[in-house]
Amino acid sequence: MEIKVAFFDVDGTIVDNHSKKNQTSDLELVPQSTIETLRLLKENGVIPFIATGRSPFMIESLLEGLEIDSYICTNGQYAVMHHQVMYEAPYEEELLDRIVEVATQNKIPLLWMPKTQYILSGDHHEFLIEALENMNLPKPLVNLGMKKSKDKIYQMVAGVTQENEHIFDSIEEVRVVRWQPKGVDLLPRSGSKATAILAILEKMGLGPENAIAFGDGLNDIEMLQTVGCGVAMGNAHEELKKHADYVTKPVHEDGIYHACKKLGLI
Repeated sequence: MEIKVAFFDVDGTIVDNHSKKNQTSDLELVPQSTIETLRLLKENGVIPFIATGRSPFMIESLLEGLEIDSYICTNGQYAVMHHQVMYEAPYEEELLDRIVEVATQNKIPLLWMPKTQYILSGDHHEFLIEALENMNLPKPLVNLGMKKSKDKIYQMVAGVTQENEHIFDSIEEVRVVRWQPKGVDLLPRSGSKATAILAILEKMGLGPENAIAFGDGLNDIEMLQTVGCGVAMGNAHEELKKHADYVTKPVHEDGIYHACKKLGLI
C-alpha cells in the first residue's frame, strides 16, 4: 500500500480542543509533533488535506500556519486542492426550505454556513452559541429571522438536544450527526467527507488504497471506512474506533506522530 494522500480532521485530531492552555489561535493548540509530522509527510511525497466540518473561513489561519493548501470543508460539501476547487455540492434550495420549515415549527435555531461566514437564525440561538463557544469557535452573525442567504450553503447546523433531534426524521435526505450536546450537523445523506475524498482521488488518478485518514468524531466514520487505512485518535468516539484500521494515541499524546511513525509514513 503506497500512501500518496493523507486526510486529517481538525477538532480533536489536529487541534487539541480540550487543552487548558490559553490560546489566541487554533495553531497554538496543534501539538508540535503534529506540525513536524505534516512537514515530514510532505517531504516524503504525501499530500496532506484538512478534512473538517468547518467552513473555509474558519480554517484560514490554520492552513497558513501549517502550510497546507488542500482541504475538504463542511463535511465534504466543498473541497480544494492546491487552491483549485475540486468538488462542491451545496444544499439544494428545496431541501433548505424543508429544514427551515421543521426548525421554525419546533423553535429550533439554525446555523447557515456559506464559504465566507456563518449566520445564526431562529429561536433559542443561545443553544448554538454555547456549542460554538465550547469549541472555541468565533461568534456568528445573528439574524433572528429565518431569511435564507443568497450565497451557496454548504453546511447546516441545528441547535437541539439528543432528546429532540428526532424532529428532523421527517426529512429523509438529511442525517443528523451530533458534535456537541446542543449542536448537530444536518448532513445530506448523499454527501460526506468520503464523497469528496473519492472525487479528489479520482481526479488524481489514485485509488482509496493510496489514502490514509485520521479522525475522532462520528462524522469521520465514512472517511475512515473509505480510505486504505483509517486511523482513529485515542480520544475518538468509541463508535468511530470500531471502524478504524488502527487506533493511535490521543491528540495531546502526539497521536498523529505515533501513527505515522508506526505505519512507516515518516
